[in-house]
Amino acid sequence: MLLPVLRPRLVSFITISMSRAKRNHRPPGLKGKQIGLWYAAQSKIRGKDHLNCQSDFADMALIGLNLQKIHLVIQEYMKPDSEPTKSTNVHVPSTCDLSTLSPPKQAPEEDEAEELFGEIQSCFDVSVGPCSDPDQMTITKESLSRNPHVDHELCLSLQKCMNSTAYVNISESRCKLPAYQFKEDIISTIRENQVVIISGETGCGKTTQVPQFILEDQVLSGNGSITRIVVTQPRRISAVSVAERVAAERGQSIGSSVGYQIRLERRYPERPHGSILFCTTGIVLQWFHSDPLLKNVSHIIVDEVHEREFLCDFLLCMLKRIAPLRPDLRIVLMSATINADRFAEYFDKCPKFEIPGRTFPVKTYYLEDVLKETKFWLPNNAITALSRDQSRTLKQRLLKSNLSKREARILSYGKSSEFNRWLNSLTGLSSNAIEILRSVGEDTYPETDLIAHSVEHILQNTQSGAILVFVPGLGDIKDVIRSLRELNPRRYDVRYGTVKVYPLHSRLSTSRDRSLFEPPPQGQRKVVIATNIAETSITIEDVVYVIDCGRIKVTDYDPRQNTSTLTAILVSKANAAQRSGRAGRVQPGICYHLFPSYVYNNVMSEFLQPEMLRIRLEDVILRIKLLGLGRVKSFLIDCLDSPSEDAISQTLTFLRQIQALKLVQPQTSDFNSSQQSVKYREKCHKANRISLREFTNAVKKDVNASGVDSMDSGNIKLESTDEDDELTPLGVHLANFPLDPQCAKLLIFGALFGCLEPMLAVASCLTFRDPFEVPLDKQEEADRRRMELSQNSSSDHWVYATVVHDYRALTSNFERRQFCQKYFLNERTIQDIIRLMSDYAQLLYERKYISTPRPNDSNANCNQWNINLFRAIMCAALYPNIVKVEPRFTKEGKPKLPVIMACPSEGRANIHPASVNSKIHPKEPIWMVYFTKTKLELGSWPSIFDSTVVSLRPLLFFSGNIEISKSDISHFTIDQWIKFSGELKVVNLLKDLRKCMDGLLEQKFKNPSVANWDGTSKEGQLLQTIVDLLTSEPPPAVQVQNSVTCKNAPYKRT
Repeated sequence: MLLPVLRPRLVSFITISMSRAKRNHRPPGLKGKQIGLWYAAQSKIRGKDHLNCQSDFADMALIGLNLQKIHLVIQEYMKPDSEPTKSTNVHVPSTCDLSTLSPPKQAPEEDEAEELFGEIQSCFDVSVGPCSDPDQMTITKESLSRNPHVDHELCLSLQKCMNSTAYVNISESRCKLPAYQFKEDIISTIRENQVVIISGETGCGKTTQVPQFILEDQVLSGNGSITRIVVTQPRRISAVSVAERVAAERGQSIGSSVGYQIRLERRYPERPHGSILFCTTGIVLQWFHSDPLLKNVSHIIVDEVHEREFLCDFLLCMLKRIAPLRPDLRIVLMSATINADRFAEYFDKCPKFEIPGRTFPVKTYYLEDVLKETKFWLPNNAITALSRDQSRTLKQRLLKSNLSKREARILSYGKSSEFNRWLNSLTGLSSNAIEILRSVGEDTYPETDLIAHSVEHILQNTQSGAILVFVPGLGDIKDVIRSLRELNPRRYDVRYGTVKVYPLHSRLSTSRDRSLFEPPPQGQRKVVIATNIAETSITIEDVVYVIDCGRIKVTDYDPRQNTSTLTAILVSKANAAQRSGRAGRVQPGICYHLFPSYVYNNVMSEFLQPEMLRIRLEDVILRIKLLGLGRVKSFLIDCLDSPSEDAISQTLTFLRQIQALKLVQPQTSDFNSSQQSVKYREKCHKANRISLREFTNAVKKDVNASGVDSMDSGNIKLESTDEDDELTPLGVHLANFPLDPQCAKLLIFGALFGCLEPMLAVASCLTFRDPFEVPLDKQEEADRRRMELSQNSSSDHWVYATVVHDYRALTSNFERRQFCQKYFLNERTIQDIIRLMSDYAQLLYERKYISTPRPNDSNANCNQWNINLFRAIMCAALYPNIVKVEPRFTKEGKPKLPVIMACPSEGRANIHPASVNSKIHPKEPIWMVYFTKTKLELGSWPSIFDSTVVSLRPLLFFSGNIEISKSDISHFTIDQWIKFSGELKVVNLLKDLRKCMDGLLEQKFKNPSVANWDGTSKEGQLLQTIVDLLTSEPPPAVQVQNSVTCKNAPYKRT
């Protein structure tokens, strides 16, 4: 009986639900998690509808395409009986070594630059080209062989030096170091063991003294001619400063028996034997290509191994593999006392030698103590802001851990209740201090004002002693200095103040200022604001007070989103111990930790995660492949800490996408095919690289010569029978170029298509640093100037090319300084970039890509100002770094901020405000390529720092797999997400043209030669046809906010 009554209500309910669904309103009756699931499902449906929408298929215009000509060129080029491609060969030296370069005439000081680029790039410090100065001897040129005459001469020279007054005076200060007290024990331990771990507290003297102990012992023992000591440092500034210090202790100038080598700067020892060379880790890794067993090195000292920098971990893995084959090689690992046992176990429980420190007692204060002592006070609105930041940080951390809301709520409540119990146990604190502690919690960065007040408190209550302040990054250094000068302008005045403030960062010139390391004049105090570079790499002797903010900037790579994140995170207990150890080197010291003791005891980890687990692995994998070290995963398992499979798989996929690797079928990966691959690689780069076969022969030869059991060579793991990927011809050359693989592609395609100088400028800026240096109060004006330099190109990369060209075109120093001031450029950085361009050009010349080593050679720049070709080359090099810019409009038709979408697995992104494309408003969907995409903080969309708008044809021509739609043969998809429409015969024709270009590239990679643009040659016709194809397409029409529509027409400079 109730059915007739309920039926109208049921129909009404269904009707309402359907109407709500059509209006995207959720059905009634859903609760809690069901509501979220419904909206998620609707979002997926809308996304699929959007992807299936026909408007998503960009139309491939046929404007400027001569299909008949393209067809004829393809037919002519692919004739099987065709003659080899004509080319202009150039004479180059028979050997070229990437570890060598002509030294600069005058090494400029390091200068301040954009930190976000600097932090990401700083770990890739490798040598940058072949040596153009035959008289400049390098560490890998001369082999180690005994020469009695040299042994005698070196011994007499050292004895004379040790008897000099200068040496004796310096020795008195050396004798006070703890390491000197154990000199004989250290020497005997190194003599008797192949691998030795030397651990010691900061300031014990291990970095400066151990290399000298070894050198003096070997030379005085008559082994000078077979002694060549190499010391690796994780940072450029460390390699230089330590080398200068050791040379001074020996009473010599740098370049005598002690030298250094870093990127763009080197001072080699004047004698190849009986010498010490300090260098960055990347330099040594380059040597393995031409000297796989490091036969030209007698002792290698790897310093600061506890930092777990990824190149250092890679080097340790290589040293472990070659150690059985080089029983004469002595390997010394130097570490802080923390975690030294881990390295000893890694090298088969090798002996450890511990050196005690000489530091005075250090009293430690935590945040609750600092607030009580300094009586620091914050207004209520500032406390509220701190609390809001803490809540946001906790929420982002919990979301990242993929917890449910209930689990997150329970965990958050448990942490807060435990923290509150600790907070209630504190006594003697004001209510304001309690609220500050409650707001700061576990993750919030302390107020800059608190750091400034802590410095001021120390200066007011003490009479002497330097103050060292640790902050995360360059921006924080500037903020603290500004806060100090606002707090007390007279005290911190640059010219007349009683306190000298030094900003210390690897990219600042003050890091080379000798007064930084010396006591200040009478009546003046010294305050150093530094990043973690001052933890171990640099020692300032007169520091008595340390202020530790408790944060450190690290780069973290998320393989799922293919995004790097540069954020300030909580330091580890090991970092905190290193920082507090910097106080009390000359007297009892004090360390102020600006985090609660609760955080130290309950939250802080023992050690930071090794860098190998936090970064992308392109450089590592290319090195593994080039050296023929077997499967990537098998090699990386042997490292101290192996990266995740996700990170390895993502990097392998990326290297396949840029065509550096190709996946081979298991049945073809037999020994014979591996031999063929080795022969091919040997032919491709026999002049300058060691192949797998040569590496294997070197191993066998050394095994037989040294009498080592052949079974020991199994540790080398040179298996190639289970390879899944092999280097393509392009991959071989990318692995040989000492820079990021995408930037190496810029150089290769720039040389091939006659656009050399712009690509040299772009690659140098991307691998070195951004040349712009903008004051905080001049951002808007700097943005206008940068837009002016872009010349309506919608390209940050074109800005780099313009900057370098216009700077070099000026003749007087005054004009160049004016130019730099007008456009907010750092002149020293531009000069370094120009030097790097010359080095890269020399590298291309050695590889026969160009006919002269001049970056501005007219033949290599015949298409220099063809901006459409410039965009196409950027696309070829940076693919698959692609984003889609989708326009949005208001109801009135006015443009809104567009949506920036990366590939589906990576999601949305932002254009960084400093980019010339940050205010771009396209009329229809357009595409951009980029190099740097970094997530600046958890929970935010990643920011793209540099981008270039590209057309559809370069995407089609240089991209990956193209699939035809099953429902419509005129619809195509590139790599499963880039959609376009066009005629099938045109697409097939362009694919055939791409095959021709691949054939040309393979020919160039096998037999490098200068591009032949002669219109009568097949190569010249092919190149010109490709250029016509890429440049005849009209560029996307875009509009910049508060500007007119930009057509991006090619710009011809005079």
